[in-house]
Amino acid sequence: MAGFGRWIERTFGQLGVGALLLLLGGCGGGSGAAPTFGAADPDATLRFAFASGVTRFDPHRATSSYDNTWLFPVYDRLVHMDVDGHPVPGLALDWHFGNDGEWLEFELRPDVRFHDGSELDAAAVQANLERARSVRGSAVGSELASIRDIKIIDDLRLRLHLHWPDAALPLILSDRAGMMIAPAAFDDPTLDRRGVGAGPWRHVEFRMGNRAAYERFEDHWDPAAAGVRRLELRLIPDETTRLNAVRSGQIDGTNLASLQIEQARLAGLTVMHRVGVEFLHIQLNRSASYFGDRRVRQAMNHALRRQAIVDALGLGYGQATVQPFPENYVAFDPVTGRQYYGPDVRRARELLAEAGLADGFEFELIVPNISAYLPLYEAVSDQLAAVGIRTRARVLEGAQISERFYGAGESDAALVQWGGRPDPSQTIDLLFTPGALPNPGGHSTPEVERLARAARREIDPELRPAALAAATRAITEEALALVLSLPPATFAVQPAVTGFDTWISGNKPEFRGVVVRHRIGEGA
Repeated sequence: MAGFGRWIERTFGQLGVGALLLLLGGCGGGSGAAPTFGAADPDATLRFAFASGVTRFDPHRATSSYDNTWLFPVYDRLVHMDVDGHPVPGLALDWHFGNDGEWLEFELRPDVRFHDGSELDAAAVQANLERARSVRGSAVGSELASIRDIKIIDDLRLRLHLHWPDAALPLILSDRAGMMIAPAAFDDPTLDRRGVGAGPWRHVEFRMGNRAAYERFEDHWDPAAAGVRRLELRLIPDETTRLNAVRSGQIDGTNLASLQIEQARLAGLTVMHRVGVEFLHIQLNRSASYFGDRRVRQAMNHALRRQAIVDALGLGYGQATVQPFPENYVAFDPVTGRQYYGPDVRRARELLAEAGLADGFEFELIVPNISAYLPLYEAVSDQLAAVGIRTRARVLEGAQISERFYGAGESDAALVQWGGRPDPSQTIDLLFTPGALPNPGGHSTPEVERLARAARREIDPELRPAALAAATRAITEEALALVLSLPPATFAVQPAVTGFDTWISGNKPEFRGVVVRHRIGEGA
């Protein structure tokens, strides 16, 4: 743990006693009475900053799950999702499977308009789904592979005929695949920079690498959705700069690192955090190095001291676990639990010896060029070295990781965060079955493939949780994942902001119903 110790000394040793007490909540913050606030201001501007920007405003070709936050204001989806990850009505009022999952039928909301004034009806939805499946460069086409054809029943009803029952499809359609673009904008060359949807706000401004601005769409079907007249989203990669901007009032809210939580609270900001479906992991190319051997993967799992990482790097915020899903989530497996691979150096060395690697081995590990990943890399590198596994870091930008590790299959592993997906079958299929870009090398096992397929095809909501848990159990027992932790999605907002919530989807919030209240004076 020498490298990890060096980071602790660098980070905390240089702060000084006063600053360290401030960080840990050991001294008071602020002076004077707090301001008070009245009713919501319907003409307010809400300004929010994030660490990740948007790849493009064409939702069918946008390539990052973190694009969603920038797309949600513009695009309503067929199905929406509540904060706990359950499907709820969106542009579709209702949906149901028929004939044992042979088809999925949607009933659309009446009197919905796109931002260009055109009507959203079954023909527009059909056109969008066909485009999402087939447009060149589609990032969501594979998610709609179960759809065989789409038939219009009447102006507000359409039926998706399926190759196989697909229980994941409703929540898939709460994501980019279900975002509805005004059909007249399909071939507009400016679509990547100016979205045209049917969401609560119209897209009015975009500066690549900087910001996007939205204005309330007065004809939206849900008048309460846009609680502010103007919404501005800004890209500020540096976490310290983002927090300082909220503290100074330049912006109204941002996402935080766990180490910033107490600083934000002491500054009088409202802080919210929640563990969800995002997770940090060492993603192995299981067709590279020695990672095709289950015993090697199990040894690596036993080498990790996850709780120590959560305690030191996240001040205890987050959840140490070996599973890719949180407790009390539909796909969590209680049989293997969170500590199936407890830290055990002796057992790790035994497993390596059984695999013919008693002297250990070395592998290349891609590390994002982001400051927060340096201490994380040092921690896992030290822990793996304790059992004889040596890492060789290769530092890359985020876009390069997608190109090199996922696209070209270069390198042995990557230290990355999985952004989660609305339906757990998406995570299972994308990471642990063959054929998907996020599974470099395409490695799986026949049992995992069988259970993943069964979980996706189980459309009975009473039976599906057990099917999902069985797939998670097989993934855990086979050590296909090297999960480090479930970090909390954490946000700080100005006291005047209300209605903002944390979502199980993580750092991809929506702004529906969020308001900014009038400041009416200083508190007593």
